[in-house]
Amino acid sequence: MNAETVIKSLEAITPAVEKVTTDALAQGKANLETVVGKSQELVGTAVKSMTDMTEFTKGNVEALMASAKAATSGIETIAGVVVEHGKKSFEEATAALKAMAAAKTPSEFFQLQNEFTKGRFDHAVAAWSQLSETWLKVVGEIAQPVSNRVAVATEHMKGLMSAR
Repeated sequence: MNAETVIKSLEAITPAVEKVTTDALAQGKANLETVVGKSQELVGTAVKSMTDMTEFTKGNVEALMASAKAATSGIETIAGVVVEHGKKSFEEATAALKAMAAAKTPSEFFQLQNEFTKGRFDHAVAAWSQLSETWLKVVGEIAQPVSNRVAVATEHMKGLMSAR
């Protein structure tokens, strides 16, 4: 084979080699762009997930803070009810003791004592009833923010499960 034949052969295959090279470079560039695009998409999804998780955690902390605030307020309310009933009880007991001390006869004394005892029982029933109602209301106020967050988490999980 002589040099002219080799040169002619090279000249004949040069366009094909250039086309294969150009096509390979184009395909490589397209593949690289796809990889970069998918990587950016995955990073975007990860960032969104982290943002969503941060927002969800923030909501949980806010719910716990609201619950703690409700607990503090509830304790103050319950303490107020207890103090109110204690004060009323003391005032009634003081008045009853003064009346009993001023009784002229044993019959009058026992009648006053009986009335006082009946009044104390009625007062205790009313106080416990009010305290029970207040306690249930406070417990509901404490639980509500956390219950709301559980509902949000449940809805979020349902959304994730239905997306699959």
